[in-house]
Amino acid sequence: MVISKYNLLILLIVCCFSLTNCQNKKMEEKYNWLGTVSAPQEYPMEVYEGAIVADGFTYSFDSIWGTQNTGWGKEGGTMNVTTERMNAPHQLEFTWYSLVEKKFYTGKWNLDKEKIKSLFDEGFVDQDTKKKSTYNSFVVGLAPQGRVVVWMKGAGNQKEIGAFQAHDTVITKEKAYDNAQYMLNEGFADRMLKDPSYKTFKPEVREKIEKEGYPAADIYNVYREKYNWKPSVVLPEGATWIDFGFTNYNGEQENLFDQSLKDNTYKSRAVPRFCGFYWKDKNNNRYAVWIDAFDDKEIFDLFQKLGKDKNIDLTIKVNEDNTKILVSLESEKEKLAVTKAKIRVSRKIE
Repeated sequence: MVISKYNLLILLIVCCFSLTNCQNKKMEEKYNWLGTVSAPQEYPMEVYEGAIVADGFTYSFDSIWGTQNTGWGKEGGTMNVTTERMNAPHQLEFTWYSLVEKKFYTGKWNLDKEKIKSLFDEGFVDQDTKKKSTYNSFVVGLAPQGRVVVWMKGAGNQKEIGAFQAHDTVITKEKAYDNAQYMLNEGFADRMLKDPSYKTFKPEVREKIEKEGYPAADIYNVYREKYNWKPSVVLPEGATWIDFGFTNYNGEQENLFDQSLKDNTYKSRAVPRFCGFYWKDKNNNRYAVWIDAFDDKEIFDLFQKLGKDKNIDLTIKVNEDNTKILVSLESEKEKLAVTKAKIRVSRKIE
């Protein structure tokens, strides 16, 4: 059979395209990551089954994960895997039992693979090692009414990569797989919620629920609302600001130091839940402040008063002898005092 020059050219183009496509697939960057589960302290969730899916790899969840309520955005346990390098995941599927609502929820969603790859590749500088690092875990957040949020987590950094809506479903004891049938036992949810011997809640969380009831189920949407703000620290003359770490109500976390602290500017961020920082005085003595918790109602009211169209400074002013601080939210024309936060100021750190 005689092959014409035209057909030969087409054949060569097809072969080159196929070879390039294969090389691209071969060279696709792989990453080292695991998965974990997060749920609000007040709303414990029971894992039924789930998976974070990548090409050629699936990270699975089942009932062995048990009850999860480490706190919104806070990671739970992880399961090690033998695979060391995986593709970026492209899909999440999850089914769980909400103990407070006594409902099963389920869903399957596409993840933004390109965004995930971009965050992996961009990474960040680890403050402890001063070296380039990147994210190493996906945190699957399960909230009331079937809300799902997924974060990528690394040392001192956590970013939201997706928010989804599950639908309720019915799973009967006959339908459930063997290791999950305990969830369908009569009175299981009530025992987990009401019997202190199960230690589902920390004592202070149980006390708060008994006093105030469960938080509004839609609060986890409110937590995702963002304002244009930055931290601002005012120190005594001659002192040096070293760093600023903070976690926001939406579960995201940042750690500013060195260049990132110099580049500190207004960004669209959720309301801060807690924060802390170090500084050195003019004699090179080191001190620290931790705002362990803002009062939920106060801090949201203050941000809402200033509004989403303003640049807002979370201002922390240290007094002359490094023993007290004043906290406020400030825009160009307004200054609102933060009065109900739980604050610790260290003595001189040797």
